[in-house]
Amino acid sequence: MDNNHHLSLKVDVDTHEGMKNGVLPLLEDLAHFGVKATFCLSFGPDNSGKAIFRLIRDPKFLKKMLSTGAPRLYGLRTILSGTILPARPIATAFPDICQRIRDEGHEVIVHAWDHRRWQDHIHDMSEEEIREHFRLSFSAYKKILGMRPWAVAAPGWQVSEKSLRVQDELGLLYASDLRQGPPCILKSKGHTFRTLQIPTTGPCIEELLACGIKDEDQMEETLLQGLKGQKAPVLALHAEVEGGLFRPFFRRFMRQAMKIYSKFPTLGELATRLLDSPEKIKICHLNFINLPGRAGKVASCSCNDK
Repeated sequence: MDNNHHLSLKVDVDTHEGMKNGVLPLLEDLAHFGVKATFCLSFGPDNSGKAIFRLIRDPKFLKKMLSTGAPRLYGLRTILSGTILPARPIATAFPDICQRIRDEGHEVIVHAWDHRRWQDHIHDMSEEEIREHFRLSFSAYKKILGMRPWAVAAPGWQVSEKSLRVQDELGLLYASDLRQGPPCILKSKGHTFRTLQIPTTGPCIEELLACGIKDEDQMEETLLQGLKGQKAPVLALHAEVEGGLFRPFFRRFMRQAMKIYSKFPTLGELATRLLDSPEKIKICHLNFINLPGRAGKVASCSCNDK
């Protein structure tokens, strides 16, 4: 595969509304362009409203929420979900949509059980709780799609050494837990993990909005620049965003992307090809970085030659 001419699309589905109202428009648009994507589904409760507790701990998170226009992007029902209003299930509420994603030839992997709990508290969660989150999401996936999942993608690009150890127990083809850097095997404090990591490269729309980038020409240029020169470019989409208010922009972006990239492999296809030559996969150190437009640090990697 010519790395200079392929782009992988990774669609995160974090909320009940995103699953209900955002996935189908994205499927229509992807079919229109004739490309496949990797859909990362949250299966359990939509506790998005519990982000309010993060606002208390992290004033920067409030600034990000306001600058991205979160109420308009996600809707009041989502913002109150799991607090004033009851948490609704995400993917498990829409088995027909899950099956349609698969039946249209897209890849479906596990994003989370409780997205909010993982994103905000993974560093406090015990191995037992982490293992239970995987068990619940894997069980839901198998019940709906009739098979065991082969890959995961951490909510909010948040991991801990405990979560990576538990993840290694699952015998996955790959994980997509990181931001920036090449596909790699992670190492931390002398321990080398087993699971291939395929990072997300470049920013997403919400981060651009948080940086004050709202002009569509500038947004398009910034997104494309973030992918340029990457060994394995992966663009993060969100069903709530590109399948919602930013659907017209996504169609515009794809028209431009298709002039640059000739192939759009799923992450699973990319992982399979990478693992055909495992000796070429770098071993990189786990680290955590700040990114423009994002509150708090996300998991990343720093790589030296193997």
